[in-house]
Amino acid sequence: MKRWEEEGWQEDDLNKLELSFLRDILKCKEAKAVDGAIAYASYLNKVGVNSDNYPIYLKLLAIRNHWVVDALVGTTDPDTFFGNIQANYYIIRDFFQAFAAARRGGLYEKSLLVYLGMLRRTYHNPLEGYRIYPVTISDVNHLGKHLNEEKDQMFDLNKNILSILDKIASLLDPGNTESIDDELLKVATQANNIRGKFLDMTKSLSEAIPDLMLQTDEFSAQEVPPSKS
Repeated sequence: MKRWEEEGWQEDDLNKLELSFLRDILKCKEAKAVDGAIAYASYLNKVGVNSDNYPIYLKLLAIRNHWVVDALVGTTDPDTFFGNIQANYYIIRDFFQAFAAARRGGLYEKSLLVYLGMLRRTYHNPLEGYRIYPVTISDVNHLGKHLNEEKDQMFDLNKNILSILDKIASLLDPGNTESIDDELLKVATQANNIRGKFLDMTKSLSEAIPDLMLQTDEFSAQEVPPSKS
């Protein structure tokens, strides 16, 4: 019998204790915690994302600390980070929930590019993508709000978002009319509306997206750096 078992500790108790420490580390509220989170992210980078472990990668991508995200992604092209993951309803839903949970500017650009890379592949064939995850008007608005109006359409982030909006808007193409219903029509129209407002230099996203969704944040505002050691 192990010493901790003799003292009345159970395996579940130790697991909960370990998990509580990990949760504290991933909050990244102090430098030493950031150090630990970076080490954990680096380990996960070496393990590699797959269909069994991707939720923990999603959790780290959403952490508001670019040092942690950089360690997680490593030298991998963000566009292909989830390249070996088969798109499904739940992972695409989680992406759109991440867009909704953060204000404009509240997500690290590299995290956004990871999400957008998989979304672009998912909706490359718009109808097939829509069958995997039927994007809503709210989803489209929360995606569009992350367009950077201070940059042009060739800015990498903008280019990716515009490409996805274009694919969703193309659900209205004549070849897709047999699959059109009222909800899909509204979604495709709104995607086209957001894209058009951004590309028209005389227009603003506020003309397509509710002002409440366009409130801004600064990703690095409360970011804690790792210790110098």
